[in-house]
Amino acid sequence: MKITLNEILDNKGISQNQLAKDTGISVSTLRNLNHNRTTRIGFDTLEKICIYLDCGVEDILCVERD
Repeated sequence: MKITLNEILDNKGISQNQLAKDTGISVSTLRNLNHNRTTRIGFDTLEKICIYLDCGVEDILCVERD
């Protein structure tokens, strides 16, 4: 799985800090997501991100095939 959150944030002109401030998700959690340094993501975190960015899960997560 690849997390494409950083690309969406760049396209929308939103910083990680702004997303953290507005959603209550910690900056360290968002940083780990943006650098694909996580092995799991909670549904509540995913839901907050999707609602805030007005996007779907498929916009944030994608399957990388070899």
